[in-house]
Amino acid sequence: MGSRRHRAKAAAASLRTGGCLPALLIAVLSSLCAAFNLDVERPSTYSGPGGSYFGYSVDFYGTNSVSVIVGAPKGNTSQYSIREGGAVFYCLWSPHQTHCNSIAFDQQGTAYLNMTLNDTEVQAEFKSHQWFGATVRAHGDTVLACAPLYSWRTKQDMPEAEVTGSCYMSVRNFTKFVEYAPCRTEFHDRTGQGYCQGGFSADFTKEGKVVLGGPGSYFWQGQLISAVKEEIVRAYYPGFFLTSVKGQIETKQKKQINFDDNYMGKGPSGQFVTGVPRGVRLHGQVRVPSGALLAAGMGSYFGYAVSATDINNDGLTDLLVGAPMFMVRDSDGRLEELGRVYVYLQTGPLELEPQTPHLTGTQTFGRFGSSIASLGDLNQDGFTDVAIGSPFGGKEEQGMVFIYNGYAKGLREKASQVIAGQWASAAPPALPASFGFALRGDKDIDHNGYPDLIVGAFGVDKVVLYRSRPIVNTSATLSVYPTMINPEEKVCTISNGNQTMHVSCVNLSFCFSANGKHLPEKLAFNVEVQLDRLKQKQKGAVRRALFLDTQQASLQRKLHVPTDGKLCHETKIYLRDEKEFRDKLSSIFIALNFSLDPEAAADQHGLQPILNYQTAQVIEQKAQILLDCGEDNICVPDLKLSVHGDRKEVYMGDDNSLTLTFNARNDGGGAYEAELYVVLPPEADYSGIARKNELTCSYETENQTRYLSCDLGNPMKSGTNLWAGLRFTVPRLRDSGKVVQFDLQIRSTLPLSHSLTLSLPLSLSLSLSLSLSAHPSLAPSVSRPDKVFFPPPNWKTSKNVAMEQEVGPPVEHIYELVNNGPSHISHTLLQLQCPMGVQGQKLMYLLEVTTEGPVNCTTHSVVNPMGLKVRPTLLGSSNRNLTVVLGQCECLRVRGPLIFLCGPLQVVTHVVWNKPDSHYDVPLWIIVLAIVTGLLLLSLLIYILYKLGFFKRTQYGTAMEKAQLKPQAASEA
Repeated sequence: MGSRRHRAKAAAASLRTGGCLPALLIAVLSSLCAAFNLDVERPSTYSGPGGSYFGYSVDFYGTNSVSVIVGAPKGNTSQYSIREGGAVFYCLWSPHQTHCNSIAFDQQGTAYLNMTLNDTEVQAEFKSHQWFGATVRAHGDTVLACAPLYSWRTKQDMPEAEVTGSCYMSVRNFTKFVEYAPCRTEFHDRTGQGYCQGGFSADFTKEGKVVLGGPGSYFWQGQLISAVKEEIVRAYYPGFFLTSVKGQIETKQKKQINFDDNYMGKGPSGQFVTGVPRGVRLHGQVRVPSGALLAAGMGSYFGYAVSATDINNDGLTDLLVGAPMFMVRDSDGRLEELGRVYVYLQTGPLELEPQTPHLTGTQTFGRFGSSIASLGDLNQDGFTDVAIGSPFGGKEEQGMVFIYNGYAKGLREKASQVIAGQWASAAPPALPASFGFALRGDKDIDHNGYPDLIVGAFGVDKVVLYRSRPIVNTSATLSVYPTMINPEEKVCTISNGNQTMHVSCVNLSFCFSANGKHLPEKLAFNVEVQLDRLKQKQKGAVRRALFLDTQQASLQRKLHVPTDGKLCHETKIYLRDEKEFRDKLSSIFIALNFSLDPEAAADQHGLQPILNYQTAQVIEQKAQILLDCGEDNICVPDLKLSVHGDRKEVYMGDDNSLTLTFNARNDGGGAYEAELYVVLPPEADYSGIARKNELTCSYETENQTRYLSCDLGNPMKSGTNLWAGLRFTVPRLRDSGKVVQFDLQIRSTLPLSHSLTLSLPLSLSLSLSLSLSAHPSLAPSVSRPDKVFFPPPNWKTSKNVAMEQEVGPPVEHIYELVNNGPSHISHTLLQLQCPMGVQGQKLMYLLEVTTEGPVNCTTHSVVNPMGLKVRPTLLGSSNRNLTVVLGQCECLRVRGPLIFLCGPLQVVTHVVWNKPDSHYDVPLWIIVLAIVTGLLLLSLLIYILYKLGFFKRTQYGTAMEKAQLKPQAASEA
């Protein structure tokens, strides 16, 4: 019992959510309808009570005055003590009204049929939540509505009840109602028909026989039951649970256990096929009298939807099978659930051949193939069209319906129309709109001669009726005569103000004819003719041909074409002056575009006709300009080019004026749009034409490519020999290579012409005038000072020095490197060598190095290693040992082995050695020793002289001495 309750709840849940239980979709071998001309702009929308699942099942009703019936399986009615028993609505159609009324199929409540158990009356049937209206089908004046979750119980079921399902049928336009519950029998519980869910799906045959499906019978093997509707009416007796219908047929239980849980919907009757979506180990089946068709993928629910119709109009009924959970591997190898519909064409009695490729959905989890409706011949081409529902398709899961057209070989692979739902799916836990869950056609509701389509969206309680618009089959022709325009024959005239011009012209005409079923007497067409329309898309191009009467490139007309008649219009077009355009070779394309006038009045049914979707609405013709190429109008030019420059090399840093002289010749036929194409290198600029002639050149830039285009003639006639010169400058030479190259090409637009390309390379050279000298402001001396005295006064030899003057006398050397051009140089190295020491002794102390200009200096010696305090100098710099000035230089790298050497320049500082008085020059002991030695030598000398008597003198001198002294003495006295 627990298992039985679980399965009943699962079935109910599947119905409530529109899940994947097999809605037993009985494909009756008859025609239904739909297609591409459905009017999606002006549909009729019916609304039902909120939350009633209005639109879960739909169908057309009536013969003369066709309306719509809609099932709402969760709707409430006026039945006593029944909650959400379900309802069926009758919706009368008119162009301006979409009102629906509920139909009282069952006016009794749950207390009407009871049973007595142990002298106690108990409830025998349960109609709350029975889902009445989950299936509705109409045939003539009869409507069948089923409640697959209807439950009743016997004495053996106490206290539970069995989900047998029940249906009600109205006859004679809702004047009589009878109940038909073929699964409510003595074969109870899961072994019999206790869980039949009769009416889960239902339909009428073409002759009016009722067919019910019960997927829960016999351990969920499924069952098909069929009876004639007249016998059902005759057997009905109010108040009886069990009835016997004469002539009723039904499938029996299969004894093999592998048939359990197959959810079969139909049996082996010669008139029916049935889907078994869980058959053959979940691969799915569609059973026909001749055998079974298997799906390709497990779990695809092959057989969930089945429809039978003659698609290719060969008199044999074909079969369409839906597998809404079919999965396809994407480019990454992952499985995607897209859904699929299989098409089987009947080639002989019960011989079905699959059409390939099959129809596969495009929306992941869209459940493509959940519903299929055969729609008859919507476009009146003699073949049946089909609608396929994808209730969860679309970006917002609003649901989609795809329309496919039939043809002689089956069903076309591409949908001719896709209808998207108007209502986006609400956020969970709300139900999706499920637009396309229910589809129905095969009725012309407005009697305009074309079948229409009903689409249910039970998630938003809506039903949408799409009417078909009449199809217009149109034939249009466009002709130009003559097709060759001779520029030399100017036979037409045009006027521009007071000026009259003679032009070359040709005739142009276009004709229309229209036919179809149920069309008005005349059809309004909007027609536009464009001349040379391809030139409109080209930058700077002009239309080469214009209409003679308007002098415009387009012509617009509104034509009223009689149905089953023909209408033509004639005019002239002319060729513009040849100076106004260059292209004389390509064809002048003439395009005729037409459409039905959208502002035309609607027909008597409120609909506007539509062109057949297979109609080509753009027709093209072309005209050609007569060329000067002989009788065959084919030119084969022979173009030749030579070029030379007035110099072979250019110098960096110079303007480098350059003239390229070229010779262009044509030794063959006329060359149209002949031009010289020159690609300029980045280093060059265009200056102008060197020689005065009729040559015209345009300078253009495209994607950082600069080029020169020179017109050589249109056409450049045979025998043309043209000399011309082009002036350039090459001022921007860089380190991009050793060569500057100009590329020249002579070419023509003729397909048989041969373009010739030449290159003119110019060598890159470097010309320099370098000089290295002492700074001119310091001439003639380059050393400051040019002579130094050493040692300086008060010079100390102590190592503890802090000032620069304590080291020694300062010396400044100043140099200047000058580049007189014209070329630039970079990475110039000036090497200065100074005698930092002599015989292993330090001679110079490098105090500081400074520069002027863009120069970097480095030294192998450490600058000012003792960190001496530097005092300012007369030059305003702080250096004392070396000053370098590099002027008139620009840093520019030159690639290649360009080496320039300058002769050496020597700057000399003379050193004069001083010997100052200082007791620090000779050691003291030497001085003392010298004094003592001198004194000893003096004493020795005195002693020797003494011994020799040098110091002995007489008291009186000689007579002469006396004579000489006396006058002096006398004078002194």
